[in-house]
Amino acid sequence: MRRANSLRGRLVCAVIVLAALGMAIVDAASIVALQVYFRDRADAWLADTTTRVTQQIDTTSVVVTKNSIAALLQPGYVVVLVGADGRIVDQTPAQDSLGNPAAPPTLPAVLGKDFAAKPTTLPSAGGPEYRAQMFDVGTHVRYMGADGHSVTIASALLAESLDPTAEALNRLMLFELTATVVALAGIGLLSFGVLKVGLLPLRDMARTARRIAAGELHQRIDVPNEGSEVGQVAAALNEAFDARQQSEERLRRFVADASHELRTPLTTIRGWAEMHQHGLAGEELTALSMSRIQQESARMQDLVGDLLLLAQLDQQHEPATGTVDLGVLAADAVADARVTAPDRRVELTVSGETEVTGDENRLREVLQNLISNALVHTPSGTEIDVRVTGERGRVELVVADNGPGMDEATAGRVFERFFRADQARSPGTGGTGLGLSIVRSIVTAHGGSVDLVTRSGEGSAFTVRLSSASWESAVRRARLAGNDDV
Repeated sequence: MRRANSLRGRLVCAVIVLAALGMAIVDAASIVALQVYFRDRADAWLADTTTRVTQQIDTTSVVVTKNSIAALLQPGYVVVLVGADGRIVDQTPAQDSLGNPAAPPTLPAVLGKDFAAKPTTLPSAGGPEYRAQMFDVGTHVRYMGADGHSVTIASALLAESLDPTAEALNRLMLFELTATVVALAGIGLLSFGVLKVGLLPLRDMARTARRIAAGELHQRIDVPNEGSEVGQVAAALNEAFDARQQSEERLRRFVADASHELRTPLTTIRGWAEMHQHGLAGEELTALSMSRIQQESARMQDLVGDLLLLAQLDQQHEPATGTVDLGVLAADAVADARVTAPDRRVELTVSGETEVTGDENRLREVLQNLISNALVHTPSGTEIDVRVTGERGRVELVVADNGPGMDEATAGRVFERFFRADQARSPGTGGTGLGLSIVRSIVTAHGGSVDLVTRSGEGSAFTVRLSSASWESAVRRARLAGNDDV
């Protein structure tokens, strides 16, 4: 039962069934063709014989007897003599191909002029079928009976036994049945062997998948031939396994980083709380301990809030949609930055159509994080330029600084969660390392992109690209009109 339910068993059964259908069609066609051939040959013999007999007796008076007619016939043939009234005068005895007595064709009492005018198949009483044709013999043929009395013969029925044909067809069917059974057995065994070899890669895939499920994440499937279906499946599974391994590695790093980030404020809070609990702190230290506990609690709250936001964005929920002017949001963010960092120069440039479709609060967070990142991670005196430009259906937000920039290794990881650049670039700064990760997740959720262009000693420029609100509206209208290519 298990083998029959397996892919190999089902394929072997399918091959055998298809082969059996094909062979049955071929066998049936060959039997029908042979049957038609024998029938046509009998019809040709009947036509030729009746023509020759008619030509010979057309103008010559002939007196025939049963014995004289039987002497001219081979076993398997019957001649029936019919009078002018359509009644049977006499007929030769029916014999099989070996000369043994056989059942004669079954005939009506009166044979009309239209009876068997063309070659016709006649049955017999429990015997073979006959192929027969009746023809006129004119007025010159008389039949002499055993009693010496003669009768005028008007027509004769010539019949050929189809027993040899039936025997040949039976032998052919028996041979074809035997050959078909042997061929199907051979096809089944050959298919079983070929499929066993062909499906070995699938068994390897199953074994590898079980090992990976057991925790051996480094295991991969050998791809025998990438162009074959099995090779494509193997390559796709390897990609899925790679994605799973990378996902689990990211999850482990995320949990480890989150635990590390939470450990520091928790340790601080616990230390100050224990000091206060044991009465080791005076009035000034008590106030300081409460202040530090409040600061670290706020830090944990911010961290947990960022983690929850990232979790929501990872679930790929559609952001709230509405028309948002990115230029206005940029102006608000720049105004906030000038208040919080009055000693820094933060410039804003807005041009073109800057309205986009999206979640205003999330997009505001993108601006705040990018500007805050530039303020926190660049030294005092660094200038920050914020540019919002709209053209050709796109809105581009650029937050650039002329600070120390980043090396290639750092630039490649700035969007990773909990990643912090070298503290030398931003001395005295803290943070969770989630700001830029949140930026990328929000922008991606809005169908946009965020890029970083930087070089050590030449500053950094973060560029966010989003579709404009007018372009989004045009696309929606086109799709509602049935143009799915937009």
